[in-house]
Amino acid sequence: IITVDSVSVGGTVSSNATLCSGNNSGALILSGNRGSVVKWQFSTNSGTTWTDIANINNTQSYTNITVATQYRAVVANGVCTSANSSAATLSVNAASVGGAVAGSTSVCTGTNSGTLTLSGQTGTIIRWEYSINGGAGWTNIVNTTASQTFSNLTQTRIYRALVKSGVCDSAYSSTAQITVDPVS
Repeated sequence: IITVDSVSVGGTVSSNATLCSGNNSGALILSGNRGSVVKWQFSTNSGTTWTDIANINNTQSYTNITVATQYRAVVANGVCTSANSSAATLSVNAASVGGAVAGSTSVCTGTNSGTLTLSGQTGTIIRWEYSINGGAGWTNIVNTTASQTFSNLTQTRIYRALVKSGVCDSAYSSTAQITVDPVS
């Protein structure tokens, strides 16, 4: 009796995803394969080299990925040569960092002006905000640049920026305060 095995088919790993660096978890699922999973592999250099994972299941978990990583399964049907599945790519966004706002100062009420500057942030500036009651309530400012101007203030204000990196949670910057003194 001669048993003939069908050719191994690697199948497809679903699916590509974009994650926040160091704060992520999930599972990849293999489908459409013919044969048994022999092992999984991952690559952190765009598939130039692969590292084996001792896992023979159709799912592969990941946790706290910090660099772009590809995963694939190796499948073998009977005595046939093994086949690699398609690779799923997990892209990584750096965690959001709010940065620091410079420019705190004291001004005289009514006739004043200046500029606050944000630096050290990671991500895109979503908006600026200010508070006139010590941070108990915030008012949004439509500004997505790293500079925030002020002029003719009559009340002390605290300013901050909201920053977001890719799919990561947003982060607030440190605050800067413009203290408004009454006229002498």
